[in-house]
Amino acid sequence: MLERIYKIWLILAGGALCSASLMAQPQSIWTDFGYIKNSDAWLTSENASGLNNLKIGKISLAEAFFNKSDGEFINFYQSSNSYAFGGQTESFFRLNEKVVLYGKMNYANFSGKNMGGSTLIDPYYNPFDIVEYADSTAGTKKMETYDLNGALSVHLWHGIFLGLKANYKTISYFKIRDLRHINDLMDMSVTAGIHYKFKKIVDGGINYYYRKTTENTRYESIGNTDQQFNSLISYGSFFGAQENFVDGDTYTGSGDNNPFFNKFQGVSFQLDFLPENSFRFFNELGFKWRNGYFGKESLTSKKFTRNEGDIFQYRGLISRTYKDCFHQLEIKLEQERLTNYTITSKPETSTDGNTTYVYISESKVLSRTVFNASLVYTGSLQVNQNNPGWVVNVGAYFYQKDQTAIVYPDFRKQTINQLMADASLKRNIVSQNNMYSFWLGGTYGSGGGTEKEDGSYSAGSSSSADTLDRYLYREYEYFTASRITGKAGFRYSRMMPKNLRIYGDIQYSYTKAFSIEYIGDTFGQLAVGIGCLF
Repeated sequence: MLERIYKIWLILAGGALCSASLMAQPQSIWTDFGYIKNSDAWLTSENASGLNNLKIGKISLAEAFFNKSDGEFINFYQSSNSYAFGGQTESFFRLNEKVVLYGKMNYANFSGKNMGGSTLIDPYYNPFDIVEYADSTAGTKKMETYDLNGALSVHLWHGIFLGLKANYKTISYFKIRDLRHINDLMDMSVTAGIHYKFKKIVDGGINYYYRKTTENTRYESIGNTDQQFNSLISYGSFFGAQENFVDGDTYTGSGDNNPFFNKFQGVSFQLDFLPENSFRFFNELGFKWRNGYFGKESLTSKKFTRNEGDIFQYRGLISRTYKDCFHQLEIKLEQERLTNYTITSKPETSTDGNTTYVYISESKVLSRTVFNASLVYTGSLQVNQNNPGWVVNVGAYFYQKDQTAIVYPDFRKQTINQLMADASLKRNIVSQNNMYSFWLGGTYGSGGGTEKEDGSYSAGSSSSADTLDRYLYREYEYFTASRITGKAGFRYSRMMPKNLRIYGDIQYSYTKAFSIEYIGDTFGQLAVGIGCLF
């Protein structure tokens, strides 16, 4: 039922955007969607009130894609042989001089072979992971994603702008081999913001953020019922407790439908300096708080864990326009701290036969800090009617994870550092009703840290923790091994009547890693797409 409602929304929203686009003032026939979207920092801000900075009447795209990936240079939960297909639409539309609308819809269908490891959609999002113990149970996994986004900006009065944004995503993820898992994710977020033009050269804004996610997990076996399946409840770095697949109140209990629940709330502030028409310095500072649990928050159901954390984010964009060139430098910083606790409880049955859970205590099992930083330069050169002739990108990215997993009295510490650098060059050549786009790029990455540092808070005690170190080594090598990636692509675009532009593109990327011991050393991906802009 939910899927049917979602598809109806897609049809209605897509039809509304297409109809509206016919009423809006036309832009240059070769206007580049990516250039427009990234030419003003407010258009990609969490605060939707800045959508009113849209400089053109409208621009929309619709496209379909197919990807094929092969290779063994993959993380412990990924596929060495997979494909994906889907489509998306995206649109900016100025309804009138006071109202701007934004919409985006995505659909993706993924299928991957030889997949084991984590049974969760994203093993790094939740505060712990559930990992299949044996490589022999790896099989085909499928995932289907629907994603709907909408935003609105209204000029209320004398430089005051109001913005609203909503996102709704559903994911269905399942494995076609015992031990089977069936995951259903609901991810919903809303924001409400306002900004005010204090002076001609200064804009300021504030934005409220709310997000809720629920990933329901269920496990089952429909093959040989005599076979035993084990999972590791990994509190971090593949260090935790082993669990058998049996009936009962367990993480992977047969027939249970236990949810991962996470809730985020936060606020962000925007400050935009425009001392002159050709120069801009945009700043966005955000703070978020998260909490959640695994299980069911009810006296008659068991809650296994609870978590809490905070997130700090900063985004700064310095841009400069000079003649027919647009230069932009983007700085991003993000730090997330997360703590997870296991809950000890016991069931009690009353005289009338009802069972309730009495919570006894809780123990800290994870302390994790993740830090991300990036510095990216984009140069759009020989820009003609919002279409750059050349696009240059140079970026540097840093990732660090520092965590301690605890099964008292034992602990495991781990640190992972990764540094990536990339560069790309794109060329657009317009010839009458045709445009030819070529791009080349390359990436280099490497890292380091500490795979594991095991110890005990109580000297002389015997270890009580279960581990899966072969996955630990694979993950660590995937993040820290030196690698190079080459990328190349081509797009042909053709202008049709009524300013409708159709295109087809193809691109390929190939990664080669060095000094590999635990995983493969190559990975390639081919992507093809067709679409239209209007």
